[in-house]
Parts: sequence; C-alpha cells; structure tokens
Amino acid sequence: MMNELLSDADLCVKCGLCLPHCPTYTHTQNENESPRGRIALIQAWAGHKLPGSEALFAHIDNCLLCRACERACPAVVPYSRLIDNFRSHSHSHRSVRVALLKKVAHNQKTRRWAQTALRVYQSSHLQQTVRRLNLPKLLRLQSLERLLPSHSEPISPINSYYPATAPEQGQVGLFVGCLGEWLDQETVHAAITVLTAAGFAVHIPTTQACCGALALHDGDSTTSSHLAATNIGSFSGLTLTAIVSIASGCGSQLRDYNNAGFAGKVMDISHFLSQFGAALTPRLKPLPKAVCLHSPCSLKNSLRTDQSVVNLLQKIPDLNLVPLPDSAQCCGSAGSYLLDHPQMAQTLLTAVLDQALAQPPDILVSSNIGCALHIAAGLRERGFTLEVVHPVVLLARQLTALAPKEGDLTD
Repeated sequence: MMNELLSDADLCVKCGLCLPHCPTYTHTQNENESPRGRIALIQAWAGHKLPGSEALFAHIDNCLLCRACERACPAVVPYSRLIDNFRSHSHSHRSVRVALLKKVAHNQKTRRWAQTALRVYQSSHLQQTVRRLNLPKLLRLQSLERLLPSHSEPISPINSYYPATAPEQGQVGLFVGCLGEWLDQETVHAAITVLTAAGFAVHIPTTQACCGALALHDGDSTTSSHLAATNIGSFSGLTLTAIVSIASGCGSQLRDYNNAGFAGKVMDISHFLSQFGAALTPRLKPLPKAVCLHSPCSLKNSLRTDQSVVNLLQKIPDLNLVPLPDSAQCCGSAGSYLLDHPQMAQTLLTAVLDQALAQPPDILVSSNIGCALHIAAGLRERGFTLEVVHPVVLLARQLTALAPKEGDLTD
C-alpha cells in the first residue's frame, strides 16, 4: 500500500496550478492545506520520513475532497484516490456525529426508525423546544440537527417498478440513495414522474444500499466495498439503458466502482434527461421565475456534467436561469465534512450564499442532497424562506399531462 501511495503521489510535479482552486488553501493560505502540500505530507509519511501525528492527520482530514484540484491538474494526479487510501491505511476518523450518520445511512431498519422519530420530533413541536433549550449545541449535535428539513407529510411509498407513461424508449434503474426517500421524497417522486414521462420504465431495487461514499471518505474501505457489492448485485439481471442517480455525490461514487459493467451505466439524472428527454420539452409549462443554479462539486469536478443541468433547465419556457459564477467554490457540505469541520463549512457556505443572494432569486436548485440541505439551513439561519430544490423537481412541477389519444376519447 505504501508503494501505491508513493506511486500516486509521485505523479504530482508541485506546479501549484491547483492552489487557486482549493477552498481550504484559498481561505487559509497555508501550504499544508493545499493539494500539493497534502501530497507532500503523504509522500513524507509513506516514505517513512514523517511520523504520523495529530497535526498530519488534521491537515489531511481538513480536505473536502471537492476534487477541484483534479479538474485543474495537468498531470492528472488521482488526488481523491490518494486521500482515500491514506485515510484507510493511516487512521479512521470516526466522530460520534459521523458514526451516527453512517449508522442511519447503512442500515435500513435504523433508517426507518429514524424516519419515524423525525416525524414525531417535528410534528409534535419537540424540535422547537429542543432548539430553544439549545440542546443540540450542548450535545454537540448542532451541525447535524440544523440540516433537518421542515416537516412535511410523507408522500406515497416508493414501489420497485414504474412503467413508462409515454411510448417506451427503454428501461432504467433508479438509485435513490440512503437518505433520498427519508429526507427528500419530493425529488425521488419527481425523478420517477419525469423519467416515466420521458418514456422509460423505472426499476428501483429494494435491496440497494448507501453508495458507500460516507464510509470510504471516513477511512472505512471495507464497508465501502461491501456496500458497492450490494448495489452491483441489486441492479444485476436487469436490462437497463442506464443506472440513473439522483444525488450527484452518489453518482460520483457509483461511477468509481471497480466494476466497469455497472459504473459505465451510471448517469446523473440531469445528464440522462438532457440526452434522452426530448419528449419532455413540448410538455413543459412556462415558469417566469429567477432560478439560481448551484452546481455541486461532485457534478462539476467528478462527473463533469454540470452543463447538462443548464441545458435541461433552459428547456423550461420563461425561466431566468442564473448560475453561480465560475469563481464559486465548494459550499462546505462535502458529505460528512460539515459535521466535523463546522467552522470551515460555514465559511465556505457564507461565500456561496453571498454570491447566490447578490440578486435574490425566487428558487435555488442544487443536484446533491447534502449541498441542498446545507444551503437551505444557511438560508434559514439568515432569515430567508428561499426554496431549495433539485432540478428535476422543477421539471416535474412544470410538466403538463399528456393529451389523450384519439382512441381514448369518450363521449
């Protein structure tokens, strides 16, 4: 493993082109908080020239794994793989907050219990009482509790199969993720509505699990590999045009699975619809609103399909799409990062919100659930009631019903 670390690290020529793209370096101006600085630290550690220490681990843990450096790197250094391998073989970062999140994400029974508990917590006004007593802060769970969305009544349960509602073009598998059905049911149902309206039958295997990103980035490669095997098995045996992911963070992880047959079929839902959703265009009602577009790092720097969201949303008539400027960096969510690095996460979120609110939009869209929850929490903390939704939610809301066929007309 040391040889693999050194082999990957040695690809870095220390040119520094990554520095202006790194959020932690931008805000600290500390070379140890830059990609090339972290690579140098790993090289020294793997080469037995630097002992493991809390300071060393802290610099590596402070990385968001936004992969902006990978997009800028002329040497194509596999930086994210380098960081994940280092974390896996040097130490495992298991805070109580991250351990709790992983427990919910990885275990379906725990997730169902948590979903019921959340409904009681919010509908009984217990949440307001707990917040007034400042209990989340006292229990060091404030960074987790602040993400909880407002209470909403559950939508209908999710089925394992939905037929196409337009002339069928093919079949897709839908990866809903470990938290989608729990915290963002509207997006899951919107995805089903839009995909079936585009002419695709949708399979949602009940055995699918967490994508494994939380475990991998926490140094737990064993659990991550087990979850990958579960998901690959869940979608096997189906003849699919694509395996469509709702959350770009999950899609990024799925694309990195060590199984070409599976990974090669994974597509972010907006990218998929931009290629296969032509049937939707004439059915989209106008939406005369200003929509701020947030492109998650996983979409920009890993999947690199952020332009597909722009192309897709521009199909909605009268919509005024305002993407965040190219200078916008990571929002600070980064999976579980915001739980253990709340100060840096808040610093990065503040910068993103300042840009988004320079000309306050009517709606903000983001393609990743973690980013959406983090941004929505930040807006609430600023006193804004701005709605934060997934791009496919806008599509589903603007979708008109199919006109009945002539043979379907009745007297």
